[in-house]
Amino acid sequence: MTELQKNLVYFSENRGFFYWELDFQRKKLRLKSLIHEDLRGRIICLQEEIPFGKGRLIAHLRLPYLAQKLVKIPTFKDSKLSSFIRQQLYYQSPKWMKIQEKYYQKGENLLTKKFEGPYIAPLGLNLLENFTDEMTITTFTQIDQNVKLYYENFLINFQRNSLEMLYPPRFYAIMGKQKKEK
Repeated sequence: MTELQKNLVYFSENRGFFYWELDFQRKKLRLKSLIHEDLRGRIICLQEEIPFGKGRLIAHLRLPYLAQKLVKIPTFKDSKLSSFIRQQLYYQSPKWMKIQEKYYQKGENLLTKKFEGPYIAPLGLNLLENFTDEMTITTFTQIDQNVKLYYENFLINFQRNSLEMLYPPRFYAIMGKQKKEK
C-alpha cells in the first residue's frame, strides 16, 4: 500500500479501514474495504466495483457507513512466515531488527516463536509489536475516530480464537461486549 493510499484511508464500524479508487480507463469507482495486512506487508481486502453512471454517486459513497449484512474475508496461514522472518533478520531489515530488539528486552527471540495460524491484522496494527500494555497506534490523515478500541477488540479475539475469518470492527465490538458480560 502506498503512502498516498494510507493517507486516503477512512474508517467505519461496518467496513473497517477503506478507501476509494477511480479507474478512468475501465470507467469504474472501486471501494477497497476491510483492509488488513499480513506480516509480510501484503494487503488483504474486499473490493467492490461500481460502473460510472450506475445509481446515485452519493448513495455509493455512503455505503461503508450504512447498516448492512456482515462482511467477512477468509484468512490463510503463511506456512513460510518463520523462514521469511529469519531471512529479514539475516539481512538486518531495520523494521525486523527493531521488533527483535523488543523481544530481546523481554528475554524472548522472534526466531523461537511459533507462527501457528494466520498473522493478519487491521491496517496499522502489528501483531508482533503489541504484546505489552503500550499499544502502538498508527495515525491516519483522514481518520478522526480513535481506532484503539478496534485494535484492542481485535487483539483479544486474535489471542482467544483461531483467526479463520476477518470481520469489521462492529463484529469485534459485539464479541468484546459478550465476553465482558459473561
